[in-house]
Amino acid sequence: MSRAVPPPAALPLRRLFVGLFPDTAARAAIEAHRRDWWWPRGHRLTDPARIHLTLHFLGDVDAEATQRLRQALAEVRQPPLDLVLDRSCTWKNDIAVVQPAPHAGLEALHAAVVDAVRRAGLPVRDGRFTPHLTIARQARGAARPPQMAPVPWRVDEFVLVASRLAPPVRYEALARCPLQPHRPQPVVM
Repeated sequence: MSRAVPPPAALPLRRLFVGLFPDTAARAAIEAHRRDWWWPRGHRLTDPARIHLTLHFLGDVDAEATQRLRQALAEVRQPPLDLVLDRSCTWKNDIAVVQPAPHAGLEALHAAVVDAVRRAGLPVRDGRFTPHLTIARQARGAARPPQMAPVPWRVDEFVLVASRLAPPVRYEALARCPLQPHRPQPVVM
C-alpha cells in the first residue's frame, strides 16, 4: 500500500517594498507640519516610525526571491540625496501626503531600484512614480495649512522592508543599502 507524498511546503511569503525613511530631524519637521493641519473625526495619523517614501512596492515575495533581491539591491550605486519636502495635500483616496520637490537624483535612484528588481527576476509593477510620504489616512475633509515650511531631508540609504499588516502592524528592515558618492573610475593610460 503506497502512501501519498505530501506536497512540498510552500515557501513563506513576505509583503515587501523598497523605501526611504526620514531621518530624525526630517521626521520631527513632518510631525510639526502635521500638527498644523485640521483633521476630521475618524482620521488615522501614520505612526511616525512608519512614515516613508516608497521607491518600489513588490507585494508578496518568497524567501528565495528575497535573497536574490537583496543581492541585486546591494549592487545599486547612487549618491546620497538632499531632498526638500515642500508641499502637502490630500488625494482622492482620502490620504494626506507630503511630497518632495522634483529631484533628478531621486528619479535616478528609483530607476536603479527598478532595474535591480528586474535583475532579481521579479516582476516590475507598471505605473508612474509619484514620490510621497503618507502622513494620514481617512483624511477626507482635512484642511492643510496654506503653506508648508520646506523640510530638508538628507537621504543616505534605502531600505528593503517587509511589512506585516496583521496587528500589531510593523515594518522589518531586511536590508539597508547605503548611498555612496560616485567615485571616478581610474583612467588607464
